[in-house]
Amino acid sequence: MQSITNDDHSLRLMGDNPWWDFSSGFEKKLPSQLKRDVFPAFYRSIQDLGQGTALVVAGTLGVGKTVMLHQAVARLIEEGVPPSAVFFCSLVSPIYGSVELIRLLEMFTARHGHGPEAELYVFFDEIQYTGNWQDKLPALARAWPKARLVASVSSGETGITTGEDPYGFEISTFVLPALTFPEFLRLQGTEENLFAKGQTGSALVLQPGAIGALNEAFQEYVNVGGFPGENMPTGSIAEMVLNRDLASLHGISNTQELNRLFAILAKNTGLEVSIEELTRALGVAKNTLRKYLDYLEHAYLIRRLPRVDQSAQRFKRAVAFKIYLTTPCLYAAVFGPVDSESEVFPRLAETALVSQWLGTKDAASLAYASWRGGDIDLLSLDPVDDRPSNVYEIDWSDDYAPGGKKAETGPQGLSAFLGGTNRHAKAYVLTRERTRQGSIGGIDVTLVPLSLYAYWLACDPRQASLNAGN
Repeated sequence: MQSITNDDHSLRLMGDNPWWDFSSGFEKKLPSQLKRDVFPAFYRSIQDLGQGTALVVAGTLGVGKTVMLHQAVARLIEEGVPPSAVFFCSLVSPIYGSVELIRLLEMFTARHGHGPEAELYVFFDEIQYTGNWQDKLPALARAWPKARLVASVSSGETGITTGEDPYGFEISTFVLPALTFPEFLRLQGTEENLFAKGQTGSALVLQPGAIGALNEAFQEYVNVGGFPGENMPTGSIAEMVLNRDLASLHGISNTQELNRLFAILAKNTGLEVSIEELTRALGVAKNTLRKYLDYLEHAYLIRRLPRVDQSAQRFKRAVAFKIYLTTPCLYAAVFGPVDSESEVFPRLAETALVSQWLGTKDAASLAYASWRGGDIDLLSLDPVDDRPSNVYEIDWSDDYAPGGKKAETGPQGLSAFLGGTNRHAKAYVLTRERTRQGSIGGIDVTLVPLSLYAYWLACDPRQASLNAGN
């Protein structure tokens, strides 16, 4: 029987790092795909890494983490970093299964004659396949203080957001979410037809009469728009997102149960669910259910939002929560495409709205309110005083528009909630087509199309509040 040798590892590393053979007359064939909107911030995060620290880019399988790592490599070399100072290792390959991270790095440094003080760029793709990587990565950063260490992970800590350090102060996190609505429009080549630069050049303004076309594009985004290029999981949802190897890292062997739970959660995206309901539906113990839920959130497939009461107070025990897919196209991948007239579409539109936040720090502030006799679809809590700062009601049927079923009464629930919690919070009714500024009970309320607000939000969270009244 033949064993895997160091020569085998070296040959594989050559395949992962073709730029090592670049010469002045050799064309650098590096990725040319369109860059995600977050790429500049990601690249700055790499450059800003301090001594003894590492950066982890986190996101679900197929979202484009590997491409973004390769794009960072290309940018580094374009800016003059010697190709021999850049190391990339795809830990998905089984050949690395028994090799420690430190050994892989030593093979690289020995090949190119780098010492411990060398300024290096080190990339580990899908690092979750290395056991106890949360300790090993910082150890590498300490051993090579001038090396910038970057890793991608498809299974992280529950609900982490960009900028958090759930693994300790030595590791910072950069979350790569599913495609945002503006990114989808750019990939489709339709953004310029729908929007024009404002007079200041700082805001994008919807072309007159274009809301219908924007909603058509939004419907397409809801159904197919979450994953870049060929990564869209239309035909292989269970195979890609419910990855057996990834699940086994969390001690999950029954992938059939996990598959069933994911389908149940997808069916209920945008709705409140309880531990009791899910336990009965799945037929498993509560501890098992919680393990499954944690895994699905670790793998960036779902997001659980906490519940507050009518006074915006958090509950001590999280027996109920609101569930969202991290991108609405996962619903279509399970159940098929959805028409904008379908009764489920408003919840998918709400899911799309939430997904615009998931790559930002603001995602940690999201919640919803529910109490006997009332609810608030979505809200954000101020991180300082924990009071509502923005509240949202979804009105895809335009019920509050003139002639609508609720035109005479207005959003009284929204007004009453803010009257008892924070009268200065921003209140939005997210409609299908209507735009209007109004007031009820002394509370200012902005009606704005959900698709337009989602676009503004993903372009610049600050613009959403500035533009909503236009």
